[in-house]
Amino acid sequence: MHVLSLMIVLGIEGTAHTIGVGILDENTIYANLSHMYRPAAGGIHPREAADHHFNHVTRVITSALHESGLSMADIDLVAYSKGPGLGPCLKIAATAARSLSVLNNIPIVGANHSLGHVEIGRRLTGVQDPAVLYLSGGNTQVIAHESGRYRVFGETTDIGIGNMLDKFARSLGLPFPGGPEIERIAAEGSRLYELPYSVKGMDSSFSGMLTAALRLTQQGAKPSDMAYSLQETAFSMMVEVLERAIKHLGKSSVLLTGGVARNQRVRTMVKDMAGEIGIDVGLTPGEFCSDNGAMIAQAALLIVKHGKSEPISETVVEQSSRIDQTPVPWMHSTAPVESRDSGAEASIRFVSYDSRKAVEKIRHPKRYRVHDLDLRVRKERTRNEISLLSRLSEAGVKVPTVYDFSMGDTTLIMERIEGTTVSERLHSHLNPEGLVKSLGKMVASMHNASISHGDLTTSNILVSGEDDLTIIDPSMGNSSAEIEDIATDVFLLTESLRSNHSDIPTLEKIFIGTYSVSAAKWEETRDIIREIERRRRYLW
Repeated sequence: MHVLSLMIVLGIEGTAHTIGVGILDENTIYANLSHMYRPAAGGIHPREAADHHFNHVTRVITSALHESGLSMADIDLVAYSKGPGLGPCLKIAATAARSLSVLNNIPIVGANHSLGHVEIGRRLTGVQDPAVLYLSGGNTQVIAHESGRYRVFGETTDIGIGNMLDKFARSLGLPFPGGPEIERIAAEGSRLYELPYSVKGMDSSFSGMLTAALRLTQQGAKPSDMAYSLQETAFSMMVEVLERAIKHLGKSSVLLTGGVARNQRVRTMVKDMAGEIGIDVGLTPGEFCSDNGAMIAQAALLIVKHGKSEPISETVVEQSSRIDQTPVPWMHSTAPVESRDSGAEASIRFVSYDSRKAVEKIRHPKRYRVHDLDLRVRKERTRNEISLLSRLSEAGVKVPTVYDFSMGDTTLIMERIEGTTVSERLHSHLNPEGLVKSLGKMVASMHNASISHGDLTTSNILVSGEDDLTIIDPSMGNSSAEIEDIATDVFLLTESLRSNHSDIPTLEKIFIGTYSVSAAKWEETRDIIREIERRRRYLW
């Protein structure tokens, strides 16, 4: 055993295409080596990837030790990627770690793969309590710390952004991984094709975008223009969602991590957004964005230093584990930054209109989006907000009255509703059960009229008096909502209650209990919600 007081950890990453080994302590990263499986054709074949890892893991471990100048006698802890990931690949990494642990009598611990991405990013960038944009092949998530855990505040409802890019690259005959190839040819593109811009609250969807891109390419669109369009649309969606999370949570910094975070265009977008709203930005260095052993070692170091250890008999893999299932006692949330006059999409200004108290809502251009896409999104949402406010009023749901608008300036002037957001009221713990029951009834009334909100969180509903509720900003909703739209609303709101108000664990149950009694299509909605929950997993 080494004589230094610092704990030295050897971490083994093996969730998907990469077998990686990193060695570090609290102060120094001694080595971080990897070997990637590259299929001859198609996407990742789990068994072939596992065979690749089996064939290379010993050499990568040996090389990492050699580069570090250390031996196994210097290692205090062995760590492995516990999940999420591809089962056969996870088993190789876990077996290698167990072997090192047993042969050298060294403690062992498993670490969540996503947690590793976040913690290596925090370590290397210095951001303390960020909103995290995690972009990779199988994961596309907005993550932030709240009440002792990292919470997932938004993610893809179908495929990961990296998976989408890989599939499009494969259709063009480009090698795996496809993301870097798409970035390369996108630099030669200039025409922006209109692709589905699928954002629901803080969730996103990429399958429709991929389908449209494949169809347009088959119809003659230049691959470089389509790659450009994919990047601009997909990355704009995710940076928008990230900004919404920052505003919602009051975070003062942002972290970009994951394999897709190596892309220079998305890095520029995140920097532009952060600069525009005045927050700190951490861009994980490229070497540590892709799957690597150092990130597993870093997560394990924090886990063990805060009291967690595992006997060999409990060193299992968890193919569908999630970052929000892992306690993070080392994290401490900073005080939220208040920003009452500006949301992620628009700024709000109190004005007078014909001697009436009013609100002027302006959807300002976003510097991170290219002009044509930005103008399209702002106009579509302004138009949709006007239409849906009218429909909601007709359905008996309380909304602010629209007094005037300008499509050219994407500006609305509306009735000023006095009150606070449901989120603020719930944080004060004033009659939370009664308020949430009223919420369930109101949302059911909206859905019974076949109207969806599209961004239904506790920040987009105002409360006046005891429990007088007003819906605001339905710009991403649908006036002829299908069951999928309705289920997404319910899912987003329950997710908002769960993530933002975890100190009152009964709120979600109270809302669902009240909503289910009043909603005309509850059974069908419940089935789709379960399907959404099933989809929101690690997919390849």
